[in-house]
Amino acid sequence: MKFRNDLVGPRSVHRKALLKALADELPPNSIRFASKLTAIETQEHEGSSISVIHFGDGTIIKAKVLIGCDGIHSVVARSLGLAEPVYAGRSGVRGLAVFPQGHGLDNNVQQYGGLNRKAGFVPLNDKEIYWFFTTCLAKGADPSNDPEVIKREVIENYAKDLPPIYLDVVRHSDLSTLSWGPLMFRYPWHVVFGNLGKQNITVAGDAMHPMTPDLGQGGCVALEDAVVLGRYIGTSFVQNGQIVPKEMVSAIGKYVEERRWRVALLIAGSYLSGWTQQAGSGGVMKFLRDTIFYGFIFRKLVKLSHYDCGKLDF
Repeated sequence: MKFRNDLVGPRSVHRKALLKALADELPPNSIRFASKLTAIETQEHEGSSISVIHFGDGTIIKAKVLIGCDGIHSVVARSLGLAEPVYAGRSGVRGLAVFPQGHGLDNNVQQYGGLNRKAGFVPLNDKEIYWFFTTCLAKGADPSNDPEVIKREVIENYAKDLPPIYLDVVRHSDLSTLSWGPLMFRYPWHVVFGNLGKQNITVAGDAMHPMTPDLGQGGCVALEDAVVLGRYIGTSFVQNGQIVPKEMVSAIGKYVEERRWRVALLIAGSYLSGWTQQAGSGGVMKFLRDTIFYGFIFRKLVKLSHYDCGKLDF
């Protein structure tokens, strides 16, 4: 089966360009690279809590507010007592194809679905195309960490019967961008009932809501987190002229409650979308997918992804 997203209207952004745009908004030397967070402790300071953050190189930082954006296996999330993400039953390859002379394709997303697999690509600009491939594998059964082997396995084995246009995209891959790994997610009820914030500590992005990529909302929702959290903390900052530790408890609490149900629904919707599209073409599954999922549920999920998280008023 082949799907096109012409009517949904997705917008693709090169990750490198997005990260640069965000980093450029920060004061010089705000970002520390190659820093591994090893431990977090809480201290009382003038009647409020502050976080003491320990890094692998021995550096210690005291913070009035700690926002864990440290990925799926978040140390900050673990410190809050959040349950670990679980394996979704699928693994995925992601890569960037480069066409120095231009690929000549339109900007539409193209997807290919079938039993136990899903593939697709989306042009980022005139010369670069992001592509992906997911399939059902036992955890730990990923073919290799070698980019050459990954590309060969996709072309010669897993995707060999997909259209030539897809295989050509894979052949043009920049090997440095290829990765193959398990798809992970956090159970939605762990987000709904879990401890997403404590005192002056909270999480955002994959540290809060790791989800499968089937709705393409992981990065989008992380940006929503940033706006919502920035609005609550920023309001306090503007009113006081500085970050007041004792007010961070209230700001983080409001952020957590605003985000909890939305991200839980997107986690569930992403998982359901992937499962229905890769679960085969038997009579029952065909009915569930074509009649129930695409007839009713998918429209709700698309509407859920079209979300306005508001603006920063300062």
